[in-house]
Amino acid sequence: MSSRVNGVNRTLLTSLGVLLLVSGGLGLAYSFGAFGDGQHPLVPQGMRDLAADQPWFWWAVAAVCLLIALLALSWLLAQLRTDRVGEVDLTTDDRDGLTTLHGGALTEAVETETEQLRGVVGASAHLRDRRGQRLALSVDLAEYADIAEVRAAVEDRVVAHARRAVDDPDLPVDVELRPSASRSAGRGLR
Repeated sequence: MSSRVNGVNRTLLTSLGVLLLVSGGLGLAYSFGAFGDGQHPLVPQGMRDLAADQPWFWWAVAAVCLLIALLALSWLLAQLRTDRVGEVDLTTDDRDGLTTLHGGALTEAVETETEQLRGVVGASAHLRDRRGQRLALSVDLAEYADIAEVRAAVEDRVVAHARRAVDDPDLPVDVELRPSASRSAGRGLR
């Protein structure tokens, strides 16, 4: 998911959370009689009369509900969009035909090769397309892993093999090395 979508999610969900929190607090306060004594209907008489007397009122309510539904649908569709690449076109201009590589095959090969390195307990790779192809690789390290050794092996072997596979020596690769939780906790105690 892109950072723009993540920012919109945080903004929308925070706004919705604040709105629901305020509404719930006001409803709770109203139920305890904070706004006067006695029982009062939740919708004042003037508003009920307006809804009964004006035919456009329910059309306006329907329009607002439709707008909320369309906003919710656009938000849902934004969640389903991804910048991951399905296929990589390996066709060169000097040859006839079409050669493609399934993005999942490349990322699975990168993950498998990375997980075979000493000190690696897990790996996750994604091929993304943000203004050009980019390989993102996250590597989970064991507690005993030598970070410099793993980094060198990933750069010298895994990244080189991936670039050779897609015939792009300049393929951008983002590598994230994630130390084990116990190693991170141990550093915080020192």
